[in-house]
Amino acid sequence: MVNPFTQRPEPHLFKGGNPSEYEVVEGEAGTWCTRHIASGKTIQSVTPAIDMFNIANLGVNILNLGVGIYNSVQLHKVKKKLDRNQEQIQLCVDKLDRNYEQAQVVSDKLDINHEQIQTCFNSIQNALTVQHRTLELLVCNQCNLAQQMNILREEMRTGFQNVVEEVKDLEARRRREEFETRTFLLLKTYERFTYTVPELLEADPLIQRAEELEAWLQTQLNRIDIGKPERLPLMVALAFSVRAKADAFEAKGGDYTSFATKDIGLLINQLRNEARAFCEGRSLYTLGVEMPEILYQYAFLNRSLCKGYEFQKKVKQVDSEFIFSADELNWDDGMQELRELFKPNIEHTEFLGGNQDIKLNTLADYDWYIRFANQDRLTFNVHSHPSIKLSDILRNIGHPEPQTGGIRKTTLNTLMAFALPERVNKISNLIQAEFKLETYPKLLVE
Repeated sequence: MVNPFTQRPEPHLFKGGNPSEYEVVEGEAGTWCTRHIASGKTIQSVTPAIDMFNIANLGVNILNLGVGIYNSVQLHKVKKKLDRNQEQIQLCVDKLDRNYEQAQVVSDKLDINHEQIQTCFNSIQNALTVQHRTLELLVCNQCNLAQQMNILREEMRTGFQNVVEEVKDLEARRRREEFETRTFLLLKTYERFTYTVPELLEADPLIQRAEELEAWLQTQLNRIDIGKPERLPLMVALAFSVRAKADAFEAKGGDYTSFATKDIGLLINQLRNEARAFCEGRSLYTLGVEMPEILYQYAFLNRSLCKGYEFQKKVKQVDSEFIFSADELNWDDGMQELRELFKPNIEHTEFLGGNQDIKLNTLADYDWYIRFANQDRLTFNVHSHPSIKLSDILRNIGHPEPQTGGIRKTTLNTLMAFALPERVNKISNLIQAEFKLETYPKLLVE
């Protein structure tokens, strides 16, 4: 099997000419780069595009599974009431017919609801598979973070049909296997619970299984510093276990419903603290190019949990359904243009390398530089800085290889805009608004 991350790729002919005029080298960040031998200019290979919809789908299905189970409980209650009516109105034919029709409608809705629940289970099972592999890759020691994310993206792209890189780290494999076993046990108990509603034979076992998984996950989280990317799959599983327990509490009814609301509220706060810690001190390049999936998953878990929290608190109606709008399934982190800058350059476009001087010629250029370098406008001397190295701009956004990295010349203005403090602050404010944080996270500016 060909491994696209360990096998040397073909060079990108970004200056035209023949392949013999280029060489492929491994950069400091562990990714393949193409170097033009004559000029020494290098471009960095970039990973496949990320599938944000699949990431969003996880949060949607965790929420809709809970809604579906609530509907199932309520529909069974209605059906039970109609069955009692059936016995009481045998002497009145018209009422009997109407009651029968209503009972048939409820029965049909139960069938549809069960199909929706099963679809959610299938989707969540697939999503958990992603999290099992994510944990294994992020905790292993055989490759760096950039390589780990590249491997994960490629395996997700192929639906995990192929293993791009076998993990040889025995501890990482052990942790993945234990994680997989524990989440599988909860998933199976959860599934049995939906089949026994409204008798609730599996409600208490589901609560116990969810709390066992929660306790294990919290222990694992306590061993990893908050904000580390390898905490993500554990947080995803925690959201799943809390949602499962909340559904069991909701089905039991009475005072148990307040426990469900409380647990979801606590998890939302924990998730928001996690998202803040993940962003704190990280550069735009790290958040937007190297691992945007991490923050994106936190955003959608937060959205689904918040919707579930509101659903849990309000007066609910049978046939409730959460349909996420197109806007809700497409969080704009403000960094899509930044990601576009570092896509592979396969066209014959002029390329700017890290060591190249960027001339400052116009008043607009100097206005940009004053903001970029935080200079005093009153004392700044335009003759003191006729140019700036591209590597200085790349370094400012957190590029791992500013000397050897580069961009297409046509994208220079976009890169310069992202290097300004106000752009960093804007993205920080977007994150603050998304997670409803009291203050914005302080992102790294070199």
